[in-house]
Amino acid sequence: MPGPTPATWVNGEAYPRLRDGILRGVRTRAVLHVAHHVLPHIGGLETVVAAETQGLTARGWRVTVVSSAGPVGPGTRVEDGVRTVRVRAWNGLEERFGVPFPLFSPRLLLTLGREVRRADVVHVHDVLYVTSWVAALWCLALRTPYVVHRHVGFVHHSSALVRLVQGVVLATFGRLVLGGARTVLPIDAHIAATLPRPEKVEVLGNGVDTTRFRPRRGETRPREPGERPVVLFVGRFVPKKGFDLVAAAAGDDYDIVFAGGDRPPGVDDPRLRFLGSVPAAEMPEVYAGADVMVVASVGECPLTVLEAMASGLPVLLREDPALHSPWTAGPGVRFVDMDGVGTAGGALAAALRETVADPAAMRRTGAAGHAFVQAEFSWEAHLDQLEAVYRRTIRSTRRVERVTGSA
Repeated sequence: MPGPTPATWVNGEAYPRLRDGILRGVRTRAVLHVAHHVLPHIGGLETVVAAETQGLTARGWRVTVVSSAGPVGPGTRVEDGVRTVRVRAWNGLEERFGVPFPLFSPRLLLTLGREVRRADVVHVHDVLYVTSWVAALWCLALRTPYVVHRHVGFVHHSSALVRLVQGVVLATFGRLVLGGARTVLPIDAHIAATLPRPEKVEVLGNGVDTTRFRPRRGETRPREPGERPVVLFVGRFVPKKGFDLVAAAAGDDYDIVFAGGDRPPGVDDPRLRFLGSVPAAEMPEVYAGADVMVVASVGECPLTVLEAMASGLPVLLREDPALHSPWTAGPGVRFVDMDGVGTAGGALAAALRETVADPAAMRRTGAAGHAFVQAEFSWEAHLDQLEAVYRRTIRSTRRVERVTGSA
């Protein structure tokens, strides 16, 4: 992803400058990204938002992000070259129940109204969040065109109540947000198949920064004699990520390392190691220290799959329809039926034992996955497609305004 760019102040507000030093003024197209969380909050959506907004800024767009304050605190500032507006929010639902649903200060209403008014096009990240609902309503009221990015499908949470609430939200606010969008951008065909109005759907696959995520054997600490292979799990410790299933697959032939949080109470197996919440900037080092990656998610194909493949790790994937995506259709991956009756991690443990028993095969598999991702997926291609969507959206809006005589 592009690095930070300098800021220029205009009418009391900070805007990044283009690389050639030209100030982006009123003639520059303005895009507003709206997301419930952004970095440093850890997650695949947050990584995508950062890649898109920093990349668009480097390409000359005037980019603003509105999100929750998180540990950074509320206010408007330039973060990694992108004008970021953070609104105070309560994250207790995530802290207590693992549900990432921040409850915002009423100030969100005024903030999004102001920022939507300034934008030529608005990019709403998913439909389940207060930020998405408020942004869509403002866009409809102000006739500002918007697109919706669908990062996940229906989340199969272990709680029946959470599933019920999710279904109600998708049928009400979610339907409203999707209905008003000019284009809906699911990350893969599995999510696309669940969406209404297929004529508005355009699959926009994730990309990966292959300069940061790359094979690094020989550059990291050499493995000590007798040291066991490292199996890596990246993600929150919630049911949809398959944490319990992976933890149950502990074995004597390998260690399982978890990046995403501290050791949960009651998880005492010494063969399980916990790195805590790892900042996104440090994730390449985490991948570099592993031998194989496990992804046990349901209902989604997380960005960590691409990051692991780009890093040269063989990937064991849960046999779930959502994980059958364009980037798992090539080499470097193996699907495992982790949900078989009575497995309790047994099928995964057997697959892991078989994988780590042949280090040469692990390296060949990882190298094949890396080559596939490097050739087929990149953030640059992702941004090319995204810019085309924005420009098409802006042009179509102008045509409608000319026909109707709207301002």
